[in-house]
Amino acid sequence: MKNIQKNVVVAVVAAMLMVVAGAGLAIAEDSITGTIAEKGDIIVLNAADGIYTLEGSDLITEMVGKKVKVTGTVAETDGVKVISILSMEEVVE
Repeated sequence: MKNIQKNVVVAVVAAMLMVVAGAGLAIAEDSITGTIAEKGDIIVLNAADGIYTLEGSDLITEMVGKKVKVTGTVAETDGVKVISILSMEEVVE
């Protein structure tokens, strides 16, 4: 009986570690390149894979119309992609 309990505990701990590891991947930083644009009252990043709402930088308005590389955490809620900006740099071609 103790052997079965030990196996169950090991399985539960392994499952918890996989959940924690998966959660860590979900909040990983991403770098996305696109053009900053105004869309109504919000400023967005037009990227190859869609439009992202930007939050967390005072530089956003200065970069409107420029191609940039934004690094941050990406979340999606109700079909809206949002980048919490950690850094942003202009892409010079």
